[in-house]
Amino acid sequence: MRRLWIGLIAVVALAACAKGPASAPAALPDAPQAASRPVPATTPGEKIQHIIFIVQENRTVDNIFGGPSPFPNADTVANGQTLTGSVPLQPVSLGGGDDPNNFHGAWLAACHPSSGPPFTVGGPSPCQMNGFNVAASPAPNYTPPASMKYLYSYVKYSDTAPYWDIAKKYALGDHFFMGHNSESYTAHQYIFSGQSNNTVDAPNYPSNLNCGALYAFCVYTPWGCDSPPVTTMNVLNPTTGVESPSNISPCFGPGTALPTVHYPSLADLVGAKGLTWRLYAHSLCSNINGLDVNGSTRYSAAWPSTVNMAKCHTTSESFFPTKVNTANFRVPGSTFLTDVAGANGQLSNVTWILPGPLSSDHPGVPLGSCGPGWVASIINAVGNSKFWNSTVIFVFWDDWGGFYDHVPPYVVRDQEGPGFRVPLLVVSPYARRSIVAHTNVEFATLLKFTEQSFNLGSLGATDTSPYLNNLDQFFDFSVPRPFVSITAPSFSHCDLLERQHRPPSNSRWRKMIDDD
Repeated sequence: MRRLWIGLIAVVALAACAKGPASAPAALPDAPQAASRPVPATTPGEKIQHIIFIVQENRTVDNIFGGPSPFPNADTVANGQTLTGSVPLQPVSLGGGDDPNNFHGAWLAACHPSSGPPFTVGGPSPCQMNGFNVAASPAPNYTPPASMKYLYSYVKYSDTAPYWDIAKKYALGDHFFMGHNSESYTAHQYIFSGQSNNTVDAPNYPSNLNCGALYAFCVYTPWGCDSPPVTTMNVLNPTTGVESPSNISPCFGPGTALPTVHYPSLADLVGAKGLTWRLYAHSLCSNINGLDVNGSTRYSAAWPSTVNMAKCHTTSESFFPTKVNTANFRVPGSTFLTDVAGANGQLSNVTWILPGPLSSDHPGVPLGSCGPGWVASIINAVGNSKFWNSTVIFVFWDDWGGFYDHVPPYVVRDQEGPGFRVPLLVVSPYARRSIVAHTNVEFATLLKFTEQSFNLGSLGATDTSPYLNNLDQFFDFSVPRPFVSITAPSFSHCDLLERQHRPPSNSRWRKMIDDD
């Protein structure tokens, strides 16, 4: 069966390449109350009405913009440090390849602290940044270890050309740090909520969970309130920094088994202000859908009733996700391109766009470098829309992915972060052009920028950190500048397969248990 599926994927891909770019997807009907609402006049500047977060997966600054011919003026290296000396970063393709371990234990080994944990809060990071090669050794209950070539690597420049074009035409942040020191579950909690309730790493599914013959199903088994029964989390002690198992489930806030946990999301603040928000995803069941952890969203009227979440872990929902069209959720994610277009286009005040099975930059994704072209298409769609003059787009990667980076975290905010550097691209009519900003910022800086732009109040989480810098170096709000389009190849097979909802089963990033 597996070989048959892989063969079908190959046939479809070849056919798509032969035919050229696929046509735009048929637009779903307009959703009620999906358009943005005027931001209250008390907001700073009154120029930003829309903020878009495009989230990519599992890369570092050195991996995307480093190597022997790095992005100009970016703080990158061509060689990485190991416990035994220096090694040159090797060129690798964005598609396929190994899948490095990026859980908290691997992060701690890569950091190779000179002391701790615990780390001294408010002090400089003790990370020596020379233990990344430890992840080349086998880890219990993990996929085969990644080779040194993939741990110490830079992506071939031809694969990342659209990202470089974005950075050349707009702004690149090369001192942007992930808000946590773990992998994608933790990452998406910090992206939406600015915290993870002291949990770390991906949820621990029950040991008897069967991921199916094609082993793609667990990537569509949610990580949050809809996780299988008896799913538990590891916790990171906020005082000692020691990780340990617990019986805590990945579901927090009102309506959950832990209703007293203070766990609002940025979506809650936006809605409470009378503004609009929307999440675009390949599937509502996707485990990187961080809002499934928030009881305040999951058990509210905002959650679509069209998807039977109890059936997420099935063949049909894995390969043919249910289409969703509500004020707050949209599936498939490719409908963003048609939603934003034309005189009747719609764009919420705050929008999150998550990658799908082929548009993700996650290590192991097959069939080439689809992610950069997908991101470029979103930016071009906004730039050519009526919303350009009132929009800020943040493109960033959710975690380090196990790849080498040479810059230690800029401070010890707490025992859970910040983590290593990931790229940040800022696109806007108000973004400074062709600059590399070396300002130390992190995930919570983007949350705080959104809170302040829309006068939302605070999540009361890492967005209150005294170590956050601001984004002034990225912006000039004196006058909007015209859109400059991003050069990107046509989607071809990437476009067709993504929109047909047929994720290939041979991708190693779909690990059977504990995807990251």
